[in-house]
Amino acid sequence: MRNKLFFIFNVTFIIGLLTAGCAGLPGINPLDNLTGVWEGSYTGANQGETGLTLTVFKEEENYKAIFHFYNLPGRTNVREGRYYMNVSYNEETGKYLFSAYEWIERPSNYTWGNLEGELSGNVFSGSVTVNNYRSGIDFRVVRNSEAVR
Repeated sequence: MRNKLFFIFNVTFIIGLLTAGCAGLPGINPLDNLTGVWEGSYTGANQGETGLTLTVFKEEENYKAIFHFYNLPGRTNVREGRYYMNVSYNEETGKYLFSAYEWIERPSNYTWGNLEGELSGNVFSGSVTVNNYRSGIDFRVVRNSEAVR
């Protein structure tokens, strides 16, 4: 009887861990799920649909990203630009937060946006905030499986 109870407890515990996801396990950082190259676009800005590549990487103990925006094929609606972002994870909401902090290549009169999004498989999507308010701009990027992570 004791062995059966021990077995049932272990199976229940393991099922609970699997359904809760890996984010709650010690030593597993949900930000590790985001490292790599993500490609897609954002829509809703005055310039229309714009190409977006997010490159997420770990630098020492911090997670960073490069936000690269550009024209999609056949379009000439933006001037290309890039900036660095700090990346964090909000355990209460389950959302990833990207905060801009330094331009790499800044077109004149452009401002940066911050990201708040959720990861679902190989799709990372959410909203863009500008000057701390919801801008009405949404983004969607897909993990580039061919890029080196």
